[in-house]
Amino acid sequence: MLTRILPTPPGIPPDQHAALRMNIRMHLLDGSFYVLGMSIVSVQTILPVFMKELGGGPVAIGSIAVLWMIGQNFPSMFIAHYLGPRAQFRTPMVWWGLAHRVMLFVCAAAAFFLIGRLPQEIIVPLFLFLIFLIPVIGSLSGLPWFQVFTKTVPVQLRGRLMGVRQMLGSASGAVGGMIVSAILYAVAFPANYALLFLIGGVITMISFYFLVRIVEPDSRPVEQEPRTPKMLTDARRILSGNRNFRNFLIADLFILMSLTVGSFYSVHALERFSLPASYAGTFTAVVMVSNIAANILFGIIGDTYGHRVNLLAFALFSVLASLFAILSVNILMYGIVFIFFAGATQIQSISRLAFIAEMCREQERPVYVGIVNTLTAPTVFIGLLFGWLVPIAGYTVIFLAAALLAVISFLILYTVVNEPRKHLP
Repeated sequence: MLTRILPTPPGIPPDQHAALRMNIRMHLLDGSFYVLGMSIVSVQTILPVFMKELGGGPVAIGSIAVLWMIGQNFPSMFIAHYLGPRAQFRTPMVWWGLAHRVMLFVCAAAAFFLIGRLPQEIIVPLFLFLIFLIPVIGSLSGLPWFQVFTKTVPVQLRGRLMGVRQMLGSASGAVGGMIVSAILYAVAFPANYALLFLIGGVITMISFYFLVRIVEPDSRPVEQEPRTPKMLTDARRILSGNRNFRNFLIADLFILMSLTVGSFYSVHALERFSLPASYAGTFTAVVMVSNIAANILFGIIGDTYGHRVNLLAFALFSVLASLFAILSVNILMYGIVFIFFAGATQIQSISRLAFIAEMCREQERPVYVGIVNTLTAPTVFIGLLFGWLVPIAGYTVIFLAAALLAVISFLILYTVVNEPRKHLP
């Protein structure tokens, strides 16, 4: 079945078939367990409610998405600078990947031992800091992982493989979401969230078992050069010379700003329909089920028609999520919000980096990814503005603003961003 979904592309030498099939299996298992583990402490549905339960206000809740996106994106340029001369990327991938997973155990211990013993004025910023460290350390592992991924998976399979591994993790996560609901309902605060962090840590460590079994092929060493001037020079050259990449960068800026509103969907639903916090687990299950369909559909579309089509859908789904958050009159209708938002975030994971990878040569890939993640990361500070506006103007205003930002991104992608695959040699 796996070979039918992810067949070996023509042109791969026969002596490399076994290594390719092994790496595909390891990527699949690593990604599936990782998606499942992170769904237990979902940044979309669980962490915003956790922050509300801690006593954090709208700004603190809005900070979840802001800190997560900055943590994922901002370190990239600096890690790209560090990785630039490397020929092999497995070592930083493994060690930073381990540290990333350990952070979930740190959060579990802090939730169990510190909540209730420290005042709210300390515990809220403490957990914002801990939550911020999870994606920061993950980003340090993420760029080396992406380099290994592109070296071990042919371009014809990347979108599909990302889709399948997300799909398998999401299928398990749908069941996990109901378990999360049961834990939040049956176990007293804060032990319930401590248990969720612990379970997420254990499952992501299973993914780590498969991560370390990915075999990176040998590469020719890159000549050592002065790093900081080279990094800045490369970034300036790329931004001035690659118009298509520059246009994509602007579109990416607007869509990232739109995504920051996602921290408020769960909290808004709980407040608007007077629901208990345990419903966050139900929202997670809806997200995970939606991910299954999104990963099958958009993984195939990305591989077959190119990732620009997916990015257009990404922006459209972001618009629809915000509009349904405004228009929903009951909790069943509000579930559509999580369907569209889940679709948007899954398309992002399938196609954002894959689209960038097709815009550049292999040796320039870390710099391209670093530029996108670093230059667009500060734009998500708009999430703090959204949090500040909630008590003043209400949720409708920030949802409309997010929809407008996504519309602008869609128009830029549609009008001035070209599909790079058409120009591949």
